[in-house]
Amino acid sequence: MTTITACPIAFLNQTNSFPAPSAEVVDSIQAYLCHLAAQGGPQPSEYSQLNTVIDVLAEWLRKGALTPEQWHAIRTSLGDAISTDTIQGMALHKPHGYAGDYEIIDRIYQYYVSDNPSLANWDKFFHSHSAPKAVRNRVSYFLSQVWDAHLRHPQEARILNLASGPGRDMYEALKVLGKTPVYFDCLDQDKQAIDYASRLCADYSAQITFFHCNVFRFKPARSYHLIWSAGLFDYFTDALFKRVLKRLLPALAPGGKLVIGNFSDRNPSKGYMELFDWILNHRSEEHLRQLAEDCGVAPANIAIDQEPEGVNLFLHIQG
Repeated sequence: MTTITACPIAFLNQTNSFPAPSAEVVDSIQAYLCHLAAQGGPQPSEYSQLNTVIDVLAEWLRKGALTPEQWHAIRTSLGDAISTDTIQGMALHKPHGYAGDYEIIDRIYQYYVSDNPSLANWDKFFHSHSAPKAVRNRVSYFLSQVWDAHLRHPQEARILNLASGPGRDMYEALKVLGKTPVYFDCLDQDKQAIDYASRLCADYSAQITFFHCNVFRFKPARSYHLIWSAGLFDYFTDALFKRVLKRLLPALAPGGKLVIGNFSDRNPSKGYMELFDWILNHRSEEHLRQLAEDCGVAPANIAIDQEPEGVNLFLHIQG
């Protein structure tokens, strides 16, 4: 194999040739990734070059420019860096059976880094991307929404948390709020996620009720002052997005708020996520507005917000 470490600019110029890379370029990528794996992962000074390679690979995959054999060889060249001992490897292998599982999300929330010195730099590289930064920003964003619901309804604030996952956002919010009259109904289809969140939030169990249920079969039996979904709707097609939204709107209490998180179509980490089969339906602000309007929501009751990275958008619907 040839190596690109001595002349990265020449290599990166070659990669822009579509529709298909040459065998020499594919060999160069394998050598480059093997080199990074052998040295124990990328250093911060190497992030920019590696991200460029990742974006090119993602573009090739979208265009079908790599054969399955080429793609398998490229990915395999990373060795243990794509094992479940790394976060990117967990995203690829999906040990819980689905993308964005509760364990991955909680590792992102806690800035998990492998204690294996040959793999730690891969987790640090993962965390350097805009997407995991945006996921971590959800915690403080959720707290602001819960706090607002509490201020508006100090006697009792009722909150529905869809696809509640590890429960880390609730745990952090309740640490701040304490034993205030804020009550959560949490829905998740993964029993392991519910068990995990129940243990994490054990000190606040009187304020949390868990429902082991698929969101498509869930029929809210009460109204809520806040309906929150951090990272569920960007796995939905537009048709499913509207189907679930229409079911939720009648459960929104007068003066309440429904907040749906969705990754922006400007997500700079999209290519990296796609390489590890973490596929989302990215949407623009205009797209989210249109979906809400298609469900009968008045334009005046729709707002779009974002967290500091500008990667995670939030569709706000006012009741």
